[in-house]
Amino acid sequence: MKRKGWVLVGVLVLALLGAQGTTALASNRPPGPIAQRSASHELTGVHVFGWEFNSPAALAVSGSDLFVANSKGNSVTELIAATGKLVRMISGSSYKFDYPYALAVSGNDLFVANLDGDSVTELVAATGKLVRMISGSSYKFDYPYALAVSGNDLFVANGSSDSVTELVASTGALVRVISGSSYEFNSPSALAVSGNDVFVANFDGDSVTELNAATGALVRVISRGSDEFFSPSALAVSRSDLFVANADGYSVTELAASTGALVRWISRSSYAFKHPSALAVSGSDLFVANFDGDSVTELDAATGALVRVLRARLVALDSFHEYHTTS
Repeated sequence: MKRKGWVLVGVLVLALLGAQGTTALASNRPPGPIAQRSASHELTGVHVFGWEFNSPAALAVSGSDLFVANSKGNSVTELIAATGKLVRMISGSSYKFDYPYALAVSGNDLFVANLDGDSVTELVAATGKLVRMISGSSYKFDYPYALAVSGNDLFVANGSSDSVTELVASTGALVRVISGSSYEFNSPSALAVSGNDVFVANFDGDSVTELNAATGALVRVISRGSDEFFSPSALAVSRSDLFVANADGYSVTELAASTGALVRWISRSSYAFKHPSALAVSGSDLFVANFDGDSVTELDAATGALVRVLRARLVALDSFHEYHTTS
């Protein structure tokens, strides 16, 4: 499973929680050369940050700071979320970043999945200090593609070995490796937690596997056919429902998280879905990043009704580029 490009758009779904508290834009293309500025310079308004990003692939928020995984830069950028001011660039051989592709926060620590390194790096979120490198044959990391936290445990989706590794987040100790034909893992590409359960999107299986987070036991495999699941690439939870982005189905499927029952299948031309690749929830709304549409679709999470489609137009401002959104 080598689909590095799919998630790159997701970084901007959460990065630009804009002036009105909603997602501002998503783009699957880098904005072009951006002149470097001093760390004291703060950008305001709707903007693209220029802090040495290099194929940003994932985001996580800890306290007031935003962390960005630079997959091709083998680094993590830390910003003040409210202003975009640079806090620090985290890199160096001791971290052993190797195509960092997923991020998750547990307590005071930040976890970084290294896609090509088959490892997870743990940092102190407040300082960027290295806590530990988690690797080894017992973990069976194999193209770790997604991370999720449930209680005290960290779950890692292994995209190439069709398995999920569970760790104790506070120690890095192995809890279990979850695999087997009954789970029907098939290129697991996304994770989400709802209550006591962990949901795993199977990109090549057109299905979602639900696990008991405490035991790793199979709860159910949800498979609704290609009309309702088609290359599920992202998951998000809003209240009691699970949303599934269907990358090749140009649609979003909404399920009752507690039962797996279909709530609705959302797919109309007015939504402008085009290879939806990332999801985010803000308040009562669901945001869908359209990888090939250069847009973000905003929905009412409770009803599935279209709120707006956010599109970006690029304008040059002095020595950097800035995005403005239209709807």
